[in-house]
Amino acid sequence: MSSHVPLSADPSTLDDVLSVAHGASVELTEDALAVIQDSRRVVDDAVARGEAVYGVTTGLGHARNERLPAQALIELQPLFVAMHLGAIGDPLRVEVVRGAMAVRAIGFVRGGAGVSLGLVDGLIGLLNNGITPVVPRQGSVGAGDLSQMAIVGQALLGLGDVDVDGRRLPAGQALTEAGLAPVAMQPKDGLAIVAGNAVSLAAGILVIDRLRWLLRLADLVVAVGMETTNGNPSIVDPAVAGVRGSPGQIATSTAIREALDGSISTSSQAGLSVQDPLTLRVVPQVHGACRDVVEACAAALLAELNAPSDNPMVDRASGRLISNGNFHPMQVALGFESVRVALGHVGLLAERRMGHLWDAVVAGFDPGAPPPAVQDGDGGMPPHFAGLNLRYAAAARYTRLRALAQPVTLDVPVLDLGVEDHAPNTLESVWATDEAADVLEQLLAIELLIAVVGLMDPGVRTGLGRGTAELVDQVHAALADVVPGTPPNDILGLVITRLREALS
Repeated sequence: MSSHVPLSADPSTLDDVLSVAHGASVELTEDALAVIQDSRRVVDDAVARGEAVYGVTTGLGHARNERLPAQALIELQPLFVAMHLGAIGDPLRVEVVRGAMAVRAIGFVRGGAGVSLGLVDGLIGLLNNGITPVVPRQGSVGAGDLSQMAIVGQALLGLGDVDVDGRRLPAGQALTEAGLAPVAMQPKDGLAIVAGNAVSLAAGILVIDRLRWLLRLADLVVAVGMETTNGNPSIVDPAVAGVRGSPGQIATSTAIREALDGSISTSSQAGLSVQDPLTLRVVPQVHGACRDVVEACAAALLAELNAPSDNPMVDRASGRLISNGNFHPMQVALGFESVRVALGHVGLLAERRMGHLWDAVVAGFDPGAPPPAVQDGDGGMPPHFAGLNLRYAAAARYTRLRALAQPVTLDVPVLDLGVEDHAPNTLESVWATDEAADVLEQLLAIELLIAVVGLMDPGVRTGLGRGTAELVDQVHAALADVVPGTPPNDILGLVITRLREALS
């Protein structure tokens, strides 16, 4: 990822947000500066004319029709920030908050916000000096992450707490140490910094990035399981993969086929079933559909990232400030709802394939030998057999994955005296998807551990495909230093950590 991201008038990418989230600096380009100044003139002109503009010359929410005294518009900006504070819970990861600040900065250079240049410079100053507001996890109903972005606004004013290289400091102290001054907010700045769905978009972009990795892992785990059970590779034949026109199915089929390249078990027809059970046979269709749904969600995120989402929105062409509902990211919220259902199907296949793997592995045990639990000679479970014990935990985790597939976007009650009577619950949809990714990651790691039990013989491993051999070697490396008696949960954690490092 890039270590420096220019913020220009051209469309930004999801990778731009990821780069800033992981520490890249940002800089305004000349064309972006021109857009910001041009849109600001529209706001200044409206204020000078004394127009009634929501959140600029009027109050907010149920006070939307109350005119504000002209002489108090600047003094009221910190109040507009403070009145939205209310987020609760554990702090968000630094990456999420940095990503949110990047998303909001990108929104400002789209020209719909009409903010002062001082506000944009202040936000960039926080990012480039590693000053990250401490923002709680809960508080958004997804029609603007108001409660959480208000904390970013507080930090710009020198208030609240921030994180600097792992140290929690008062924002005022952090600004002083970085040679920055608190932002002197101008009319509309207070509303603009809290508006939009920057936390939802940043968190969503990070989740999409994770899911792309997770689906790569899912394909490779299936390939290893096919080695264990002598699965029929006809399911990934190119002639089958391309006829439906699904990019996801083609990608999944290609990944499995490449992982099995060179495998002895799949290069011969000996011992192959004419057709395997459906949970193996339809992997390209199910994983592929999940990939397509994830990419559709990514497209919705990209569209939202580059679309002005401010209310009121500055229309530079006509010089108007227009009240609107572009802060309602319904496509993103529904996108993550769909993703969780798709992940549920991927997890369902994984959980049921474990049963077939279990049968294959147990069938390979020597009835006259000691049980696997004592074969290490120390009376403990050899680490490779942890997956067998974890089979029941996997069954329990699948039930959680299924529960997470339920919709959350229909659950927000009526707020603010009936004015705010619908919200898409975008951020909660993202958090539920992130948890679903946690569960699926565990299921795939357990499936992989069970499959590896059937491939412990070094002679067997020499006949694996190039991609499957690499993944099996990663599991063996993770288990190399595990001592007998290590809890299966710790073994699972070691394997997941190793897979994340190896496949990143």
